[in-house]
Amino acid sequence: MANNSPSALSAADLAAATPPDRDRYADLLRLFSIGMVAVGHWVVALLTLYGAGSVSTSMPVMLTTWVWQVMALFFFVGGFAHARALLHRPLIGEFVRARMSRLLPPAVAMLTVWAVLAATLDVSGLAAGELAAGLHRITVPLWFLGVYLLIVLAAPTMMRLHLRFGLWPVVGTLAVAAAAVDLVALGAGVALVGYANMLFVWLAVHQMGYGYADGTLLRGGRRLAAALAVGGLGATVALVFGTSVYPVLMVGLPGNETANSSPATLALFTQSLFLVGVALLLRPAGTALVGRPRVWFVVASGNTVIMTIFCWHLTACYLVQGALLLAGVHLPAADTPMWLLVLPGWLTACALICAGLVVVCRRFERPRPPAAVRTGAAVTGVVAAALGLFAVSETGLDGLVSWRAGTAAGAAPLPASVALALVALGVLLLRGRRRSVRLAAEHPR
Repeated sequence: MANNSPSALSAADLAAATPPDRDRYADLLRLFSIGMVAVGHWVVALLTLYGAGSVSTSMPVMLTTWVWQVMALFFFVGGFAHARALLHRPLIGEFVRARMSRLLPPAVAMLTVWAVLAATLDVSGLAAGELAAGLHRITVPLWFLGVYLLIVLAAPTMMRLHLRFGLWPVVGTLAVAAAAVDLVALGAGVALVGYANMLFVWLAVHQMGYGYADGTLLRGGRRLAAALAVGGLGATVALVFGTSVYPVLMVGLPGNETANSSPATLALFTQSLFLVGVALLLRPAGTALVGRPRVWFVVASGNTVIMTIFCWHLTACYLVQGALLLAGVHLPAADTPMWLLVLPGWLTACALICAGLVVVCRRFERPRPPAAVRTGAAVTGVVAAALGLFAVSETGLDGLVSWRAGTAAGAAPLPASVALALVALGVLLLRGRRRSVRLAAEHPR
């Protein structure tokens, strides 16, 4: 059987083999968003390691987070991809399992490696100081995966709502729900309620992807794209600077952690509208760019290891910092001009190590054979895995054996060991039965 994976084809062959109706720009946005997440975390890690100083409270720096907090683009493209898949009306269990088979294995592999390391350090008494801080932070990005799993679970229902009511009524309802949550969480000070917006806000952005898939956003042309960009930016400015409840930051910085992303707020949704509008304005140029065989080869290859990049990018910068410590190298403080000179070298080193980790770990992201999963098992499995991932992102892996637990906010939802057990339970329930085995049982020779 021929190997048609991107790595086995030349750039020209891959371009020729790509179906003409494939939206290559969506693939470009997906890879760009994850790449920006990795770069952003590497910069934040460097700020954390070498002191943010006055950098994290500088207004120009804080406003840059409005541009490089691009996770909305991943949810937007996710909505587009899910809309395309749901057109074939798959069973819920099959739809969910197909997506989980690409999303969960890379995360499980990463958590397994780090859990073994964390348990070893904990038992040996070495999990203290910077090592403990590292074990706590390594799982922070997994909040995204926990939320995304629930979005996948909700996707079929949201698609039915989209087909019945259209794009804007559903998005508008979700935005109103997000505003109501903010009123209670930020206005009345009931912070815990704010976590509901991790669903309302990201579901609204995901729903925009449905509008991209069915052409609603494209039929409006550049006028609609500009309206989204300008309106989203204007609404964000009004919420942040016209009220006293929304922070400036779209993502937390060292020493300045209060941000619209933790948990999500209405301001993050309006910033997402701005990003979607800009993405639509850039679509003609982006489509032309990704139409080049060599560019498409990079984009297509990168899209086969999206979750691997996401799961291992923090490990890469940990390894770079470890190498610097072993070499006795101490980089300049973050609030000095010299820091800007070493930043490109830091990012290059992190990218190279990350590429090596991707080569080693990419096999966990290979598509799995089709399997049958009952709807009840799929729902239970996704919820268990999502809760476990979100909990471990808050708790971290420090104190894995000794059952210490803590979060940046001071309240741990679950000990790390329980969170990992929930992830394992979810994976087990989502394994399903191989379709070939089921067919053989139903149709014996």
